[in-house]
Order: sequence, then structure tokens, then C-alpha cells
Amino acid sequence: MDIFLLMGQSNMAGRGLLEDVEPIRNERIRVFQDGRWTIAEEPLHHDRPTAGIGLAMSFARTVLDANPGTEIGLVPRAVGSTPLERWMPGADLHEGAMAAAREVARDGTIKAVLWHQGEHDSKSEADASSYVERFSVMVATLREQLDAPSLPVIVGELGSYLSKRPDFPHYRIVNAELRRVPDAVRHSAFVNAEGLTDKGDSLHYDARSLRVFGERYADAYRRLQDDL
Repeated sequence: MDIFLLMGQSNMAGRGLLEDVEPIRNERIRVFQDGRWTIAEEPLHHDRPTAGIGLAMSFARTVLDANPGTEIGLVPRAVGSTPLERWMPGADLHEGAMAAAREVARDGTIKAVLWHQGEHDSKSEADASSYVERFSVMVATLREQLDAPSLPVIVGELGSYLSKRPDFPHYRIVNAELRRVPDAVRHSAFVNAEGLTDKGDSLHYDARSLRVFGERYADAYRRLQDDL
């Protein structure tokens, strides 16, 4: 099984409306929940009652289309409204994700981390400006803990619709930091959100955009695999 860790906040967990897109269901796409693997169905995350469509299922479908003999395992660990601080080594979400990763490693190979986070860190200029520095430490520790020094990490851009939200004044700084990730963290990729739209709340991508976003993550993953 090719296993992918899903980490970050609400746009990784997914808040797209289930009725807005056709469901994706394939017996070769599995999700790890409650200590066992089951056939994946959205919502993958259950961090909030509003959890819905995310980017991971279209990512998995695209990867599977290119490798039809593969089985995909998704490990949902994202939690809405969380700062990078809670994903740093020693913090609760980081250690929870690492515990899950060690548990699933017996069933296959962890192939990549899919990451989308940063809205929360857009509230503070200090947090926004130090994003790459802190993120690099998190990734280095994660790779060391998993004994996977070349584990690919894929990060996504924050939506430009955040410009309508006065509570995220520094999102452009975070986006600039996210674009720097491939230069600061080896075997990593940045995925742009050009043309993607929100669900009407100026905070969460809509379901159709998340389907496209997942395909872009899959393209980035393929390029990283080619470089390994």
C-alpha cells in the first residue's frame, strides 16, 4: 500500500459540500480510521461537523489512474483552525500524526505528506514571517522520526479570497513563505491555487476547487517521484 499522511487545518480536512460533486469511490483507495483500514468515502476527516469534500480523494484517484496496480492508503490527521505551532515537534497534533504514521507503516510505505495550513498563522505578522523557518524544522523532525530522509512533502497555496477577511491580514506573507518551501526543504513542492474559488465564506475552498486542487497535488507528487 502507498500511504499518504494528510496534515494541516480545515482546507486539508475539507469543507466542500458533499452534494456539489460526484462521489469518488474505489476499493483500492483506503482510509485509516479508528485503528483500521476501510474503503475511503468522504468526508475522510471528522474534526468538525462541517467536514466534507477535501482534496485527498481526487489526489488518490489521479495517482491510482497512473498506477492502476497500486493500493492507496490515506491517513487523515488535519484539524481545522490549528496553527503551525500545534504541528511542531512535541506538540499534540505533530505527535498524534507521528503515532498514526508508525501504526500504518506496517501495512505499506509512507510515500508523502500532503499539507495545507497557514490561514491561522496569517493572523500574526510574526507567525507569518517565520513560517518557512518553523515549517522546515517540523519537516526535518518528522522525517527523522519516520526514518525517511527523502519523504516528499507537498504544500498548497492559501486562497486569494482571504483578501476579503480582515481577520487574516498577513495571508500574502504566508503565501510568499509557502512558495519558498521548495527552496528551503528538499524533496518538497508548492501547489498553486490559481483559479480556485471559495464556498462563499471567503475561508474554505469549494468542492469543485478541491477536486482540482487534489489533481494538482498529484501532479506535484509525480514530479517529486521523478526526481527521487
